[in-house]
Amino acid sequence: MRARGLKILIISVIAYFAFFAPVASANSLGSQKVFYTDSRYNYQERTAVAATVRAISEKAYFYVENSWWDSLNSYQRVRANEELKNLAIEFETNIYPKSIEFFGDVWDPGIDNDSRVTILMTKLIENAGGYFDSCNMYPIDICNRSNEREMVIINTDFLFDSKMKSFLGHELQHLINWNWKERLAGQEENVWLNEMKSEYSTTMLGYNDRYNSSILEMRVNNFLDNQHDPLAEWRGEAGDYGVITLFSHYLADQFGGNIFSLISKNALTGVIGINQSLKQAGYSDDFNTVFTNWTLANYYNNLSLGAGGKYGYTNTNLKGFRISPTISNFYSYGQISLSEKVKDWSPRWYLLGNKLKDTNNSVALKIEFASSDSKSNFKVPYMINYKNGGHELGFINETAYIFDFAKNVESVLIIPSNQSKIINFTSNDSQSTFTLKASTVVIDQPVIAKISPAIGPIEGGNSISIEGGNFQEGIEVYFGGVLASEIALIDETSLSVVAPSHAPGLVNVWVKTLDGKSSVFAQGYEYGQKKTSN
Repeated sequence: MRARGLKILIISVIAYFAFFAPVASANSLGSQKVFYTDSRYNYQERTAVAATVRAISEKAYFYVENSWWDSLNSYQRVRANEELKNLAIEFETNIYPKSIEFFGDVWDPGIDNDSRVTILMTKLIENAGGYFDSCNMYPIDICNRSNEREMVIINTDFLFDSKMKSFLGHELQHLINWNWKERLAGQEENVWLNEMKSEYSTTMLGYNDRYNSSILEMRVNNFLDNQHDPLAEWRGEAGDYGVITLFSHYLADQFGGNIFSLISKNALTGVIGINQSLKQAGYSDDFNTVFTNWTLANYYNNLSLGAGGKYGYTNTNLKGFRISPTISNFYSYGQISLSEKVKDWSPRWYLLGNKLKDTNNSVALKIEFASSDSKSNFKVPYMINYKNGGHELGFINETAYIFDFAKNVESVLIIPSNQSKIINFTSNDSQSTFTLKASTVVIDQPVIAKISPAIGPIEGGNSISIEGGNFQEGIEVYFGGVLASEIALIDETSLSVVAPSHAPGLVNVWVKTLDGKSSVFAQGYEYGQKKTSN
């Protein structure tokens, strides 16, 4: 069984940012102190541990739990001292300077009026790398178990493990995040985004450069074990860490590491904060678009596919990464029907393969998508994978047709995801149900799949886009029986039409080719009120 994710505590407390600065206690080498600890994460649910300063750097005190130290033999203590010395050097030369440059400053000199960060190394529950407790950032009369210092807690079990540096960098980001979001902006960052920044810090600090046995390798495996884990719902499980790590690396690959600095330092949180950061960085993409592109990248992971390499990872260690879709093949004409309950930001990947022996060019694939939840906001991209190696992206509103499916298409990838919720995520978010139907149909007439916009003034004159298939030169388009006078054929799947005038109400839209073949999009367009004059 693969290791579980890190258990990291983010505690909400009353917003209180007075610059309380008590007289700092002695933190000299060899000095001792009893620290409050969180029983949920500390070994044997302890609420306090005694620890001794075993190392000091310019920016940190390294306290080590006394009972753990006493359990070591003489050889282990020599080795522990050497590891602490190396960790202190690493913190001073790499972890601290790079983290504050990348994410922002810690509160300095902070509540204890001391520029050094306290790093408490104590025995935690199994597989917990460490945690950050914001209670320590407040006076004890505000939070009664506060240690009144800028500090992080790390598991002594990993002192002799190469992952210790990663865990320390991870927790330091939480300390920085608290300063920028809670103290300075008066906001509490979404847990999933706070954790995402901490997970990316491991790569930023260079600890994933060697992929084998790295945190990144573990997180990739976490994701592959549960590739449907919702991005923003947070339970502190291994799957949660997997999905945020993969998404964080996609963000950095596509928009540069500086995007995390912008996310950290703006006064907004969650999805809204990411959108603001993308805008600040000069990008027109929003979070929904980025997430949709990421879902495609997780299957294709091909930088040559899509403008700007948006369907792949640039990180060398992720070149071979790829999810496994649910595969359904058409061996004969028929229908495939799927129905699932999903949470927000939890994609599904379906690959519909063409195994038909018949290559009749009139056989199309009809895809129908529907959700019973009126509050849902499903985005349903599909990518046509042609037999000649080409690809074509489209989006399903309610119905989409893929023409020449039997003859020219190898497979179709469909990735529905509900993208409605952007705030107030919990550890158990609600679900929405969707149904997806795909069927082979014989089409030898023009077909309308989408009309946009689907409403306009009764005077007409507005430009309308009609998407579908089997369109050809000379095609006629009727709105409620009235022929449109201006029709432009873009290609066999797209028309541009100027709507004629009509009485108010819903009307059928009818298309007819020169050879007399036709089809109707029932009540596909609505004539509203008259145009209002300025």
